[in-house]
Amino acid sequence: MSILKVGVMGCSSFAQRAMIPALHECEATQLVCVASRTEEKATKFAETFGCEAVVGYDALLERNDIDAVYMPLPTGLHEEWCTKGLKAGKHLLIEKSFAADYASAERMLALAQKNNCLIFENFQFQTHSQWQVIKSHMTSGELGDVHLIRSTFGFPPLPKDNFRWNAALGGGALLDAGAYMCKASQLLLGTGLEVLGASLQMDPETGVEMYGEATFRNVAGQVAQVAFGFDYFYQCRVELLGTKGKLSTNRVFTAPPEFNPTLLIEKQGGVEEIRLSADNNYVRMWEWFAEEVSKGDFSTHWEILLDQARLLNEIRTMSGF
Repeated sequence: MSILKVGVMGCSSFAQRAMIPALHECEATQLVCVASRTEEKATKFAETFGCEAVVGYDALLERNDIDAVYMPLPTGLHEEWCTKGLKAGKHLLIEKSFAADYASAERMLALAQKNNCLIFENFQFQTHSQWQVIKSHMTSGELGDVHLIRSTFGFPPLPKDNFRWNAALGGGALLDAGAYMCKASQLLLGTGLEVLGASLQMDPETGVEMYGEATFRNVAGQVAQVAFGFDYFYQCRVELLGTKGKLSTNRVFTAPPEFNPTLLIEKQGGVEEIRLSADNNYVRMWEWFAEEVSKGDFSTHWEILLDQARLLNEIRTMSGF
């Protein structure tokens, strides 16, 4: 597999803190350049990470020495720059949520298919090794038949000048924390989930979702109940409830590289605590992205992206928005 050459579009704090250092650490990828709308910020990032500075996102896409673009931009800017990136023939690793709405997702994915470009939504938590352990308990029999999944992701209120409160930038709890809930439900119950019910609570000051809940069901009758929001004390959990026991997790969506996740297995008469290995899911995401680019067949990933956009759209519609 050849080295995947990457340009970064935007100088976000998350890119600086997590994704660009991981890109450097990944043996399958090479950071070529970082683009910003201002020369000052592009130069600062380039000096920090030992790459070339590019002023302007269009200038980044014009380059012939990059294969892929990492896009840590707010959701409300995705369609404009994804469209330009796909027309330029670049593969895209893009921050969640991929699309502001279902129609936008359809337009971008049609273009991705036309140009045979991979789009990866950067839910890097799914590459953490703890998720293989969690998923294995869905079918191992240790919990019996798993009928119900409960998942919660939320955090205390953010300052109102944070982009997550900005409707024009694709803000709101649904496209942010709620998107994690849809992805986790996909990972554990499969795609094509039916949305049985949903509710969103809007923030009257900003006009975006403050918190919400949803219930999904797969063809086997297994159910996922999820809750998400910007007004919780910190919650980052998944529970699997089976006929013989229950599995509970901690830090399942945001485990930092040095963190050892813990699983609790509760059964009649006892509780077992399992301490799992630390893992760098940022590096693993880059490894997975580079590997999938090398395969050249992206149809499954397109289908998953569209299904994720459908779930978000149905939550919004069922909630009356």
